[in-house]
Parts: sequence; structure tokens; C-alpha cells
Amino acid sequence: MKTLKIAYFNQLGRKDLDRVVDQFTQKYPDIKISLIGMGHDEVFDKLAEQDVDLAINDLRDEQVDFNSQILGQKAVMAILQKGSYPSGIQMINKDDLVDLTCFIVAKPEEEAAELHLFKDIYQIQSPFIASNSVEEAALLVASGSGYFLMNEATAGLISNDTLQQLFLLSNGQQMWQKIAAFYTNEDAKIKNFISLVQKLY
Repeated sequence: MKTLKIAYFNQLGRKDLDRVVDQFTQKYPDIKISLIGMGHDEVFDKLAEQDVDLAINDLRDEQVDFNSQILGQKAVMAILQKGSYPSGIQMINKDDLVDLTCFIVAKPEEEAAELHLFKDIYQIQSPFIASNSVEEAALLVASGSGYFLMNEATAGLISNDTLQQLFLLSNGQQMWQKIAAFYTNEDAKIKNFISLVQKLY
């Protein structure tokens, strides 16, 4: 049985990808899909080393030598202590958060890549502190210590009554996390998998 190895940036979540895998395996029952979650930079390393056939990652400012295809985009959300803002408010400008600590949810080896995203690409002006997990960040935020960022898909998986989720704006415009597929081989099955993911995004 042939295996299609797919690396994905773990902060994108895998709920949607699991649904695509189910659809794909119904169409290609002779192909096994292996989904491997990892840090942003590691995803590209695995693809460059040909350890995986396909990579799903967010699109930043890298100049990569892979074939790529935009899959879609997800809104960026700020996760704050519940009650920080009135319940009717659904959006917040990033400039309103400058005095709060922004927790970077990342393993130690992933911190530099995520700090670059928040500080240089998103232009977040808050002070930063690393947090090892969403659970740890959620506890810190629930106690009023700051906020953290997630996309709308992964934020939707948080079931915590002590947190409040707001769409993040930059100069009044919604901030988006662009998601793309990267690959080196123009394999028909890879293309088929990508088209299924695009329908979900």
C-alpha cells in the first residue's frame, strides 16, 4: 500500500485535514495518508529533505523553491480574559492590545519563527512571552495576564468559559492567516488532495 506523507503546521489544526483524509481514502482506498503535525520551519525542512510528499503551512515572507497553491485563509483571533471587553464587541484593533502581554504558543525550537510572525509580519507591538501549550496560555490569559493569537478554526476548538475571542484588526482591517500547500512532485493524487482541502478552506 502506498503512503502519502503530509506535514502540516500544527497551529493550523488538523480537524479539517482529517475530514479531507476521510474523503480521499474513500476515493483512493489503496493509499494510506500519514498526517504529521510540526512547527512552521520544520514543515519546510521535511519537504526539502523529501521526508514528506506534501506540506500544508501558513504563507509568510519566505522565498521557497517549492510548487505552491493557495488553499484559503482564516481570520486571526485574539483570545482574551472574558469580560475584558463588552460581550457585544466582536473585533479589536491590535493597537488596543499594546499594553498587554502576547503569549506565543510554541515549543522552544519554534519560538523564533512565531516571534518573527507576530513581531515582523503581524506588527504586534505588545511585549512577548513564550508559552509551551494552548492550555498553559489559556490559564495565564484567564487570570488576566495577557492574550494569545489563534486562527478562527483552532480558536473554535477552545471550550473555556473564562476566555473571550475577538477578531483581530489592523488599522480597521481584518487580519488573515493565509494557508497554502507546498510540494515538489506534480503527482495527480497530491493535486487531488489539494483540491479537496481547497473546498474546505
